[in-house]
Amino acid sequence: MNRLARFGVLASLISGMWIAPAMTRQMVVQALPQEQVLQQLSNVPIFMITNAKGEPLTYSVPSPADKTKQVQVFTFFISKQDAEATITSLKQQQPQIGNSAKVTPASLSGALKAALDAQKNPTLGVDIVPSRVQLEKAIAMLKQSGDIQEKEGKLVTKDGQPFRTGTPLFYVADIKSGNPIAIEAKVQENGQAKTMRFVPFYFDNTQLQTELDTARKTNPDLAKNTNIRVVMLDMLVATLLSSNDPAVGQIQLVQTPDAIQAAVQLQRSSNPAPSPATPASTTPATPPKK
Repeated sequence: MNRLARFGVLASLISGMWIAPAMTRQMVVQALPQEQVLQQLSNVPIFMITNAKGEPLTYSVPSPADKTKQVQVFTFFISKQDAEATITSLKQQQPQIGNSAKVTPASLSGALKAALDAQKNPTLGVDIVPSRVQLEKAIAMLKQSGDIQEKEGKLVTKDGQPFRTGTPLFYVADIKSGNPIAIEAKVQENGQAKTMRFVPFYFDNTQLQTELDTARKTNPDLAKNTNIRVVMLDMLVATLLSSNDPAVGQIQLVQTPDAIQAAVQLQRSSNPAPSPATPASTTPATPPKK
C-alpha cells in the first residue's frame, strides 16, 4: 500500500470521541526505541525543495563551534505554501537555482532521521520551517497563559530564559492536570473498520478547535474541563525519544487535510525524493527567508 495513502487515516477524526487524560504514572522499563519513533512519524507529510534531478536544496551557514567551517543545512517545510514562497524568492534572487526548483513531499521521520545523523556529523544541520500563521497563534497563546512574555523587545520564558521558537503543535489538555486528552475514533484502513485510541497533536490550531467544538456538542463537560495548549515539536520529539510513559506510544501528529492532499498529489506526479541526509547529492542555495 502506498505510504502516503495512509495519511487519510489521520484526516478522518472529526467524529472522534474525546476521552480520559492519556498520560499516566504507569511506567515501563525502557523508553520507546528510535525505530518506533521514526515509524510514528513516518505518516506525517512535510515538504522539501529539490532541483530538477530531485536532489534536496541546501544552504550553508558558519559552524557555531568553528566559524571557519560551514554547516550544510537541509530544510523541511511544514506548509507547502511556505515552500512555494521560498521557491518564488529563489527565482528572484538565484534564478539559476530557483527556475528548476520544485516542492517535493517528504515525511517527518525523514527530517528526524536527518537530525539524528546531524548529531553525529557537525557539518550537517536540519531546519524545519514552521507555518508562520500557526507560530503567531502559538506565541499569542503562550503569552496569554503567562508561559512567555515580551521583555525589552524579546520573548522570554517566565523564568527569564530566551524563548526558543520552533514548530508549534496544539493539543487538548485536562485543565487541572495539564495532561493531554486521548481520543478514540473509528477509522477505515485497508477497507476494514477499526477503533483506534491515540493522543493527537495538531499542526493547525483552527483544525483542532473545530474538532473540539464538535466533540463538545455531545460531551458538554469538555467545555469546562479542557483547554487547548501548545508545545514545540522538538520538545515533543525529545519526549518520544526519552520518556518511559507508555502513553507516548499513542501520540499521533495530525497534519492538515490540505497538506495531506498536497503530499499525495505530489507523490503521484513525481518520483520520491532521495534521502535528505546525503550531502553529496545536494544543490546549495542561500538560507530561506522566514
